[in-house]
Amino acid sequence: MANEGYYTVNLQASKGGAKVERSESLRFDMAGDDMVQATQLIGLVAETVTFPGITGAPQMVLIKNLSDTNFIELGGDSGLTVFKLKILPLRSALISPSSATLYALADTAAVRIQIVAIEA
Repeated sequence: MANEGYYTVNLQASKGGAKVERSESLRFDMAGDDMVQATQLIGLVAETVTFPGITGAPQMVLIKNLSDTNFIELGGDSGLTVFKLKILPLRSALISPSSATLYALADTAAVRIQIVAIEA
């Protein structure tokens, strides 16, 4: 079957009479069958983000920072040098990781994240 996955991203802003609006969407095929929705507590030392039941790199990952105070950083290695993405409090990021291993690190205090992942 084709087009089992779908995502839409919308970004809008307006201020002082100016306005921008952009929407992107994509349908994608899934070779596997697994999907995950979970939460994970991220500490002050970089740790692996887990995707229970998904082997290999997930096709799409949505991570929401559930803290209303502290940010988290994501990266492709434990030193967060392969890439680094900062997710501010109560914000989300949609990524398509190139590896099965994704690391997260909390700022100041442990942070709970919500993870939604779809197998490639």
